[in-house]
Amino acid sequence: MTRKQSPWSQRLLRYTTAGFGVLCLLFSGSSSFATDLDMLQLPLASPNLCLACHTQESPSPGDAELNPFGIDFLENGRVWDSNLAQLNSDGDSCLNGVEVGDSDGDGQADGNVEEQSGNPGVVDNCGSADLVDEKTWDALKAMFDGN
Repeated sequence: MTRKQSPWSQRLLRYTTAGFGVLCLLFSGSSSFATDLDMLQLPLASPNLCLACHTQESPSPGDAELNPFGIDFLENGRVWDSNLAQLNSDGDSCLNGVEVGDSDGDGQADGNVEEQSGNPGVVDNCGSADLVDEKTWDALKAMFDGN
């Protein structure tokens, strides 16, 4: 005699099985999945996207060469943090954190920064994004004006 499962148990088993299947698909087949997960580590990925770490815009498994920032990111355990933010991976006199838009490496974009101001893996200028938003700037000025 077999015991009949409750509807709740049947649903739980179905969702667990489906979830496991999705995880297997994600971790087994997609080479870009790792890149997508890595981009989620950065507080801002646009406009550079894959080019922040790779030498090609759309890397493939056979051709996914890393640029200097990508190498540093990999060596840092694929984690964005203050250590990586304080490096100058590409040697252009701009810290990675400034180019990524998170100068202290806390995982949150600085002030009103909405996209990377430079590419941390390519020698370029630091960009011209404002690091302090207007409201913060007004508060700073008021402190020094004695208001």
